[in-house]
Amino acid sequence: MRIALISQEYPPETAKGGIGTQTYAKAHGLADRGHDMIVVSRAPAGLASDVRDGLVRVIRIPGFEERMPVHTEIADWVTYSAAAAERIARLHEERALDLVEFPEWAAEGYVHLLNRTEWYRIPTAIHLHGPLAMFSLKMGWPNPDSEFFRTGTVLEATAVRLADAIVSSSHCSLDCVAEHYGRDPTNVPVLHTGIETEKFRPLDRPKPANPIIVFAGKLAANKGIFILLEAALSLVREIPDLRLRFLGRGADHVVAQLKKRVEEAGKPDLLDLPGFVPHGELATHLNEAYVFAAPSSYEPGPGLVNLEAMACGLPVVTTSGSGSAEVVQNEITGLLVPPGDVGALASALHRLLSSRETRVRFGENARAYVKREASTALCLDRFEAFYRSVIDGSHGQRGPVF
Repeated sequence: MRIALISQEYPPETAKGGIGTQTYAKAHGLADRGHDMIVVSRAPAGLASDVRDGLVRVIRIPGFEERMPVHTEIADWVTYSAAAAERIARLHEERALDLVEFPEWAAEGYVHLLNRTEWYRIPTAIHLHGPLAMFSLKMGWPNPDSEFFRTGTVLEATAVRLADAIVSSSHCSLDCVAEHYGRDPTNVPVLHTGIETEKFRPLDRPKPANPIIVFAGKLAANKGIFILLEAALSLVREIPDLRLRFLGRGADHVVAQLKKRVEEAGKPDLLDLPGFVPHGELATHLNEAYVFAAPSSYEPGPGLVNLEAMACGLPVVTTSGSGSAEVVQNEITGLLVPPGDVGALASALHRLLSSRETRVRFGENARAYVKREASTALCLDRFEAFYRSVIDGSHGQRGPVF
């Protein structure tokens, strides 16, 4: 298959979150299986390029910012969608594409899908990661009265409606799209790219003497980092050698707030901020931890980092009521707590930190779950089957023809 994955997020230059992570995993995993994989991603600072990333061709394209002043996010969505559509058309002229896939976020497929006809119709799929409607309803951003919300949700809904097929990383995202964008959820698979269980595995080495709680992801308030810090501060009185390690980047003011809080509490040694950690080094950090904590206010997908921690044999503490709860089984592979509840989070962490037997039992269950349900090989098999069904037209109904 010759497949183009369209994603503004793609490591390392534009890696921001799960969309970039899953795009990378799909591209390289399927390229290793002999498929011709192309990624069209955003050029940082307008620096267009066309390079090989191993077996994957990566094309970086700028938006319209070099052709006109782009003052609003929604204008950027529309104009970047046009730039992506133009690049796809050129790729298709070079040699026919079998399939194109977009994320629903930012409606990157909007212009491409509107531009299809009977004689120009590349099979097109949308991968749901977390629609704009979900962020507004579950996290209060953007304001539902804003023009960004009104227009952005229309653009996303249009792209979802016109796609030949959709696949979702979680039931949460699929339920939101079904309810708010009107897409029939029938025959929509819930898939993600899975975890390399040989890369992410328990290492045969002792844990550090001081217990470590680790978080990995974007350092942002909605990821629950301030809630987690307060929970750790409440535990450090009983566990004075406790360490809280935040792996990831964050805005300067967020990092400053974290540092200020531990200084004010008189516990500057509690917090470890190594910053961005290359994906190849993540397993080592996870293996040093006693517990993995991901107390997001809301998580649209399963959170691949949860599964990576589970594959390393770590128990996971995360929040109930969102995508994380689809993979973390309460009292089996980890503990679920209500979002925003410092006391409940502290209690869950204390329980795991004080009982090696519980940590080991949950961790063994967690790794077994990943190997059984979420290994990369299994997940890539599912994606291959899904893509082939979209290409041959056997997956659901085609979108309308203009």
